[in-house]
Formats: sequence, structure tokens, C-alpha cells
Amino acid sequence: MIFSTLFKTKAKWQHKDATTRIAAINDELSTTNSEQQAILSMLIKEDGSDLVRRAALIKLACFDRYLEESKTNDQDKIKQFAAKQVHDILSSEHSIVLSAEQKKALLSQESEKPSLTTALLEVWLANEEDSDIMIELYEQISVRKSSTNILLQTFSQKQDAKLQAYLLNKVEDVKVLEKLAKKVCDKDIAEQIFTKISAIEEAIEKPQKLTKKVQLILAKLQALKDVADYGDYKKRRSILIQQWQSLEDDLDILTTEKINAFNEKYQSIMMVLDKLFIAKAENYQQQIIADKLAHDKQQDKKTFTQQLNEISQALTTAVFSSDKLDEAAFKAQLLSLHTAIKNSVLNTSEQSVFIDQLDELSKRLGKIPEIAESVSQATHLISKISQLSLPKSLEELNTRQQTYTDWLKSWHDIEIKTTGILPASIIDAQKEIVNTWQAGLKPLQHKQKETFFQHKKKLQDIKRLLNNGKYKVCFGLFKGVKESISFLSNHQQYQLQRDFDQVSEKLAELSDWEHYIATPRKQELLLSIKALVEKPLDNLNEQAAKVKQYRNTWISLGHADEDIDKQLNNEFNQLCEQAFAPCRSFYAEQDKLREQHLIERQNILTNALQLVEELNQAKASQSIDYKKLDAKLNSLQHQWNTSGEVDRNHYKKLQQQFKNAIAPINEAIRAFQLSNTEQKQALIIKAKALINNDEVFTAIESAKQLQQEWRTIGFAGKKQESALWNEFRSINDQLFALRDQVKSEQQAAQKNQQDIFESQLSNIEVTLNESGSLDNVALEKVKELAQQLLNEVIATKPVIKTVAVRVEALIKKISQLQSNVKASKLKQNWISLFDLLSLQVNQDNCRFSLEQLQASSQFQQLTPFWQKRSQEQIKLSQAVANDTRIDKTLEIEILAQADSPQELAEQRMKVQVQLMQDQMLSASEVDLTDLLVEWLMLGRLSKDEIPLIKRLEKIYCQ
Repeated sequence: MIFSTLFKTKAKWQHKDATTRIAAINDELSTTNSEQQAILSMLIKEDGSDLVRRAALIKLACFDRYLEESKTNDQDKIKQFAAKQVHDILSSEHSIVLSAEQKKALLSQESEKPSLTTALLEVWLANEEDSDIMIELYEQISVRKSSTNILLQTFSQKQDAKLQAYLLNKVEDVKVLEKLAKKVCDKDIAEQIFTKISAIEEAIEKPQKLTKKVQLILAKLQALKDVADYGDYKKRRSILIQQWQSLEDDLDILTTEKINAFNEKYQSIMMVLDKLFIAKAENYQQQIIADKLAHDKQQDKKTFTQQLNEISQALTTAVFSSDKLDEAAFKAQLLSLHTAIKNSVLNTSEQSVFIDQLDELSKRLGKIPEIAESVSQATHLISKISQLSLPKSLEELNTRQQTYTDWLKSWHDIEIKTTGILPASIIDAQKEIVNTWQAGLKPLQHKQKETFFQHKKKLQDIKRLLNNGKYKVCFGLFKGVKESISFLSNHQQYQLQRDFDQVSEKLAELSDWEHYIATPRKQELLLSIKALVEKPLDNLNEQAAKVKQYRNTWISLGHADEDIDKQLNNEFNQLCEQAFAPCRSFYAEQDKLREQHLIERQNILTNALQLVEELNQAKASQSIDYKKLDAKLNSLQHQWNTSGEVDRNHYKKLQQQFKNAIAPINEAIRAFQLSNTEQKQALIIKAKALINNDEVFTAIESAKQLQQEWRTIGFAGKKQESALWNEFRSINDQLFALRDQVKSEQQAAQKNQQDIFESQLSNIEVTLNESGSLDNVALEKVKELAQQLLNEVIATKPVIKTVAVRVEALIKKISQLQSNVKASKLKQNWISLFDLLSLQVNQDNCRFSLEQLQASSQFQQLTPFWQKRSQEQIKLSQAVANDTRIDKTLEIEILAQADSPQELAEQRMKVQVQLMQDQMLSASEVDLTDLLVEWLMLGRLSKDEIPLIKRLEKIYCQ
């Protein structure tokens, strides 16, 4: 019995051979049996082979066990393997899937006793889809690693409304919120972001706005010390104090230091104002008393004036209505008013004014019969003057004006007698008569005044002419003065009387001397004209001028003695005709030339009318060439001006006809030039408006368009064109000066911005160069920073191309590095795959189990895709028929353009022909990965296929 126990066979899981133990784990031990579970746990902890431990872990297939062994196992390979399984499970790349309850329990345990690395939590978060779990994950990550980049990355990657709303509550930075706004998953989150940005900006601005309001109120209080009017000061102070009190509750948002400073300033100002306005306050009260006194006085004056007017009106009514007057009642009323005036607040001088009016009314009361008589006289005067008509000429003016003056004097006497109580109807009638006579006399008085000054000037002129010896004209001037001097008023005649008498006396004396002087002078002039007849001048124009001169002199000499005056005149006229006879033939020739010139001018006039007709036709067709029209008009005017003389009578008529003919042309050109002037002035107004445009470069483009428009507008006239162009050019000069200034400022700002961008770029380059790892995650982060910088560079206008090119080159470099890393990983994947295939076919009896496969290091290095394909392949039990796998290998070599063994040349040709036929039927692209998968799935691998694996390895691992 003892020996049977001693020599009993050990269980396979205790076998010395690791492969046997792995087989026992896979085939004999069960995870449902507690004892066998304990055995598996013991193997995981104590077995000397890492493959056995790995197989036991795989057999248990428990996340908690993977997690525990990743921390506690004493073999590093097992730790790494377990950690990889934990990583794959949390990243959803494993067959084990955790439930929500398991995840929450794990997170709860993690919060109490952390066991997962931050990187693993980030991987979990990147692959998690449950909102609550994602929030908990972010919480735990943020506790360990606080970074805005993590928040931004999580917000961007996880398009989950609940998570984004949670993350949004964690952010108080406006710039970060603006970045989040670009990554929102729905409109509600975007609206929440913009609302939060507005609230933050408002919270930032609120203390500044409040500070400005407080400072403004303090400044206004400070300015009250300069207010002169105490009433205005009091009103404004009350308003400002109310405003201050309304802001006191909001001061809590400011710092304690600022609040104390503002309160101290307020108290200081109020103390100064109180001291400053103590005296003014007393004066203000005195002013109120004075104003009340003035108001009472004004009321008393108004009352007394009204009562006096009522008494006066009652007195007037009693007088003109012939009623019996109750003098006692009137006197009692006057006495009562006198007492009221004496007892009023009016001073003595003000009372005396009203008392004088009372005395005047008392006097009127005693003159009632006399006043009644004066009213009757006033009525008679009105009737009398109404029957007199206004003067219509200077002859009637003097007499009727005197009548009107006497009437006014009589009326004035009546007004004195009636002491100002005439009925309103009579006063109105008198005013109407006065207005009528003043209006009627004014034109004649003005004309009379003009006549007075004319006569005064004529008498002065006569005196001057007499002194200069020009006697003849004096007789005619004096005759006019003498005939109309009687039209002047007596006063005006009196003013001219002295000069009139002097001139009258002098002209009477000259009349006697005229005959005595004229006779010998005329006889001398006859001798001169006779000499001109006998010896004519060579220049006939001078001859005619001389004859004309002699005739004018003869006329100016006046009359000779009466007995020879007629004879002398006849003889002089005959000699003038004889002296002028040679000139007549000369003037006849001149007349012929004038006729010729007349024809020329008529032709010019015809051409002008023809040009007008052309203008009308051009107007109808709207094709007027104003430049040519102006040139033709200038040519016509030049021809007209250079044409010879014509008869004076004809010239005036022709000149008017020519002016009338070219008037439509001038008008059209003037209208054209005026239109051009208005258009250019409109362009100037537009150009002026551009000076105030904040967008200088937009204004410059508009100014260039205006310049183009200016060139298309025609001539504006000699006077206007130069002035308009100078003004327009000046405005453009100002605009271009502004552009140069803005350009300078922009270049400085752009240089500053470029320095900032280049500094950021240098930091990114340093980060890239200092990174010793070629991990894609690190490269992606650097690339993201570079892309953000590129976006900022492109968003900044104008774009700084040098920086943009450098950033784009850096992004391209990072992309190339990522491609290299990816290619390297892909190559490593291929190497691991073919190493695994070689390991598989080299296994004894080709019995490489699934557990051995999963436990191999080569399998761990494969991507999930190839891990799954490897697992599928190893499960195949059927061998490959005939040469199918060889043909498939040849197919891959052909499509990969790789060489095949020489002995398979004929077989390769057959496969190639078949491929060509298949590709003609199917236009699908070649995928070497799919071909390899097909190659693997053809059947179970064997040692005979090692050469095939080596041939494929050259293709995929090169």
C-alpha cells in the first residue's frame, strides 16, 4: 500500500517537460474546478517556465488575475505579458470584455488604491464609450496628471455630449474655451461655451467698468467745487450721491485696497465740498428770500397795474357813454388803491410810480367835460383829413404835405387835453391815417430828396464848368435846374438858394459876352478850313478827322453877331463839304472792302449755323465729340476775330447773329464742362470720404478706381480743371501717405508676429530633436503642435509665408518620420509573423498548439489582425492538396515581381497566364496582404513548406 502510493505516477501538470505541462494546462485543468483553479494559480506563481505560467494565465482568462500578475509576478516576462493583456482588454482589443459594473468597480478600487498606470488609464479612456466611466477615468487621470492638453485631447476625441459638458465645467480660460468651440459635438455644447465665454469676459470687464464708473462719479464730485451757482451745485451733488450709493453694493468685486482707496477719496471730496460751500449755502438762503421778495413785488405790480387799468377803463367808459359818473365811488376806489400801494412790499420809488398814476386819474376825474369836448374835436379832425387825397406828384407834394403836418399838430394838442383816454376806435382810425399818409408821402419825399441832390450837384457842376471856361453847356444845365427847383420843399430851396443866385448872375453876364467872343473865333476858323480845302492832307483819315474837329469847334463857339451869324454858318458848311470831298472816294473803296469782309463774315456765320446743325444731329444720336466740337468753335471764333472791318450797322447785326449762332454750341460745351465739373466734384467728395475710412488699403483701391473714373471724364473748363485736379491730387496724396504709414506699422507688427511664430517653431523643433523615441504617439503630439502653429500662421493676415513654409516642411518631416516608424513596425510585424511560422513548422510533429502560439513572444509582437489570422491558421487540420500552395506562392512572387526558383519556370508561366486571364476578368487591385492570408488559409502547414515560407519571407520582410 505504501509502495503503491510512493510509486504513483505524477500528474502531467507536474511533468518535468514544460511542453507537457502546457498541454496538461490546456487539456486537463479546468477553470470551473476550485482545486484545479488553485493549481493554475500555483503554476502562475511558481512554475519555472514563463511559457507555462503564460499558458496558465491564458487558461484562467481573468482580467483581475492579469492585473494582479502584472504587478506581483516575480518573472518580468509574465508581468509584461499580463500587462499587455490588461492593456488589450482596456483598449477593447481582447476577447475578454469588461462589463460596465466591472469597470466601475475597478475605477472605485483604483481611486482608493491606484494600480493602473496613467498611460493605461489614457488608453482606456481613448477606447471607452460609456459617458459616466469616461468622466470617472478623466477624473482619475487629471488627479495624477493635470494638463490642459489632456482636456483638449479628450474633448476633441470624445464626441460625447455628457462628457463634453462635464469637461466644459472644468475650464475657465477663454482661449481654451475658444479651442473647445471648434470641437463640439452638438449645438447645445457650442451655445454653452459661448455663454461661458461671455460670462467670463463680462466678469473680467465688470471690475474695470465699475472702476471707471466710480472714478467718473468721484471726478464729477471733484468738479463741483468749480460750480458757481449753489442751486445747481446742490442738485448735481444730490444726483451724484445717489449714483455713488447705487454702486456701493457692487464694490465687493474690487480688491479691499481699491475699495478703501475709493471710500477715502469720496469722504475727502465730501469734506472739501462741505467746507467750500458753507458760505455759499448761506448766500443761497438769502437769495431764496430775495427771490421771494422779488416775486411778491412782481405780483403786487401786476395787481396794481390791472386795478389801475380797470379804473381808467371805467372812467373812459363813463366819459364816452354819457352816463352819470359816481365821483364819490371813483374817489373811494382810488383811495383804497392808494392805501394798498402804501402797505405793499414795494419800495418808495416803486410805490411813487403807481401813486403818480392815481394822481393822474384823479386829475382826469376833474376834467371830464373838457375831455368830452376834445373827443368831439378828434372826431372832426379824423373826418377832415379823410376827405383829403394823397399827393400824386411833386407839384402837389409841398401843399398837401403842409396840410398833413398841420393836422398832426392839431391832433397832438387834442391828445394832451384828453390825457390819453380817447376811444380805441378813434385812436385806431388816427393810426391808420398816419400809416396811409406816411406810406403815400414816402416815395414822393424820396423822389424830392433825389431831385434836391441832383440840383445841388448840377449847380456845383455848372460852377466848375464856368471856372474851366466851358460856358455853353452851362446854359442847358441851368435851364433844367431853373424849371424844377420849385418842386423842392421850402427848406431844400433855401439850402440851394445861394448857389442858385451865384450861377444865375454869372450866366446872365456870360450871355452878353457870347456874341463878342464867338464872331472873331468863327472868322479864324473859316480861314483854317479854307486852308485845308486848298492844301488837303496826304492821310485822308487825318483829313476827315480834321474836318470833324473844326465842325465840333464851330458848334462849341455858340452864336456870332446876329447880322452875320447866318452868313458865316453857310460859308463854313460849304468849306467843310469841299474839304471832305477827297475823303469820299477813299471811303468808297473802304466800303467795297467792308462789303467783301461782310461776305466773309456771312460765310463764317453759315459755318457756325452748320456746326449747330451737326451738334443737333449728334445730340439726337447721342454721339457728341465735345473735344472736336470745342476745337471747331475755337477755329470759328478765331476766323471771326481776324476778319476785316465791316459797316458799323452791319457789324452790330452780324455780331449779334454770330453770338446767337454759336450760343447753342457754347451752351452745350458749358453744360458738358459743368457736368464734368459736377462729376469731378462728386469724385472729390468720395475721395474725401475715403480719408476717414479705417480700412486704408480698401480706401486705396477705391481711390485708384476714382482715378480711373477721373480719366474718363472730359474737360471741365480752363478755370475749373486745374483747381479740381489740384484738390483731387491733394486728397490722393493724403490717402497714399496714410497707406505708407499703415504699411510701416503693419510691417513692424508682422515682424514682431514673425519673431513670435519663429520662436514657437524653434521650440517645436527642439522638442522633436530632443525626443529620443520614435513612438508614433509622441510624433503625433509634436505634429499636432506644428499643425496648430500652422493654423495660427495661416489665420494671421497677411500670411507670413517664410514661417508657413518652414512649418509645412516640419509637418512633412514629422509625417515622413511617422511613415518610417509605421514601416518599421510593419516590417517588424512581418518578421515576427514569419518567425512564428518557422517556429510552428519546426515544432515536433507539427503539433504547435493554440496555447503555445499565444504564449510565444513572436505572437505577442503581432498586430491583433495577424494574431487572429495566426489563431485561425493553427486551427486548420486539413493538409494542402497537391501543388496549390506552391502555385499560390508563385502567384505572390509574380504579383510582387519577385524571382522564383529556375526549376519552376514552366509552372510559373502557367500561373502567370492564369493570373492575366483573371485580372482581365476582374479589375480589382492586388493586395499582397490578402494573398498571404489566402496562402495561410489553404491548409495546415508542414515542414516541407519551409522553403516556401523562406521565399515569401524575402518578399514581405525586405
